[in-house]
Amino acid sequence: MSYRAFLFFLVMGCGFGAKAQQFATRSAHIAFLSETPLEDIQAESHEASSIFDAATGQIAFQVPILSFHFPKALMEEHFNENYMESEQFPKASFRGTVSGLDTGAQGEQEVTAKGVLEMHGVALEREVKGTMTRSETGWSIVAAFSVPCTDHDIDIPKVVSENIAEIIEVTLSANLEPR
Repeated sequence: MSYRAFLFFLVMGCGFGAKAQQFATRSAHIAFLSETPLEDIQAESHEASSIFDAATGQIAFQVPILSFHFPKALMEEHFNENYMESEQFPKASFRGTVSGLDTGAQGEQEVTAKGVLEMHGVALEREVKGTMTRSETGWSIVAAFSVPCTDHDIDIPKVVSENIAEIIEVTLSANLEPR
């Protein structure tokens, strides 16, 4: 799905309000870490899209799975072909609502986003804690959360189970500008 189609879907499907209250980016940063005693595996993407409606608190993120890059090419190949099955499941997304945010206040605020994380064909309710900071030009968002592989039917073969963590740590940061 193209970025424009994604935004159109969100605007129409989520009931976003007036344009002046909407903020978006196509370059949000999402990283993950699989930490084990034998090996740390990490990857990152700078190609996540996000939209936030300050009037309603609705927020959405979408990231192409193929946009994650690893320090080693073989890790990236295994990630896409064996674990995430990127051809079949090309993106991950989150749609939800932010609570605990005073949109008129300046400075960093602790918030919670409640919604649905869809990844590897499995959609689950999630609660993600983070911070949002209002700036002169938009909003900065920072969050960290854990994703158990089993929650999204990501199978880790026994032969590599000591090299890949059962729970993956995810971090995200985004600077959203007015639309």
